Amino acid sequence: MNTAARMCCVSIGIFLSAVAASGQALAQTSGTVERMYVLYCGESTTQDVSANWSPGVNVGVARDFSDNCYLVKHAKGWLLWDTGMSDSIAEMPEGLSAANGLLTMYDKKTLASQLRGLGVAPGDVKLLAVSHFHSDHVGNANLFAGTKVYIQEPEYAAAFGPDAAKFGYAPKFYEKLATGEVVKLKGDHDVFGDGSVQIVSTPGHTPGHQSLLVRLPKSGAVVLSGDMVHFQENWDSRIIPARNFDKKQSAESMDRVARLLEAEHAKLWINHDKAQSAGVAHAPEFVE
Repeated sequence: MNTAARMCCVSIGIFLSAVAASGQALAQTSGTVERMYVLYCGESTTQDVSANWSPGVNVGVARDFSDNCYLVKHAKGWLLWDTGMSDSIAEMPEGLSAANGLLTMYDKKTLASQLRGLGVAPGDVKLLAVSHFHSDHVGNANLFAGTKVYIQEPEYAAAFGPDAAKFGYAPKFYEKLATGEVVKLKGDHDVFGDGSVQIVSTPGHTPGHQSLLVRLPKSGAVVLSGDMVHFQENWDSRIIPARNFDKKQSAESMDRVARLLEAEHAKLWINHDKAQSAGVAHAPEFVE
């Protein structure tokens, strides 16, 4: 083989290696999320949104909040993000007073009934992750005793430590999670190892608050906010609730998510923004 022929073969080999490497990288980041169900997990109302959620802004103005859970169908199984308000609230037609009377919580459709409607039993959910341990996000966590749970290490220390009440946590809603495998995270985590579902560390609202990046096959990337932000106006103006655990961390987490949205061309799904939530398909419909 002459020199020119050898050089041609080498060039082709390099090209094919580059294509193969590129394909592997794409496979690692394309993911295998099949679909995601948005589940109604309660709603709430306050007569003065400035009292906690937007201090100094909209003083005396009432506001309604949505509360969703998210069930992700992946080729490797089901992941549930948050468990919403306790299904027991559905038996209280007048709602449940919370946050020292600042909030009234309602539940018109239980999480358990919605899962049954999808043919999913709590035992079918092999992976659980929650944004944080306030009761409107872990109200039904005990349904998933024995499930593998992803929790940021500082959040675990606060929620399962001796001073849980100091952080606004009520262990009766989630104490059974300790019977399963608890993965204590120290930052971001790729849940399925393919880039399709990633836990994003966003502390501030609580010591170990986290958000979730989901790369949907048709809709593209979405970031599920948890309580990193409560509604669009707060996001636009970077307003931090009065009772957040750490205001500096809260601001840094907002900035981090803003950069993530830009880098991923992602949408921010704000869990408690009722107007935005109304525009998203809920179970039994799904997004993909």
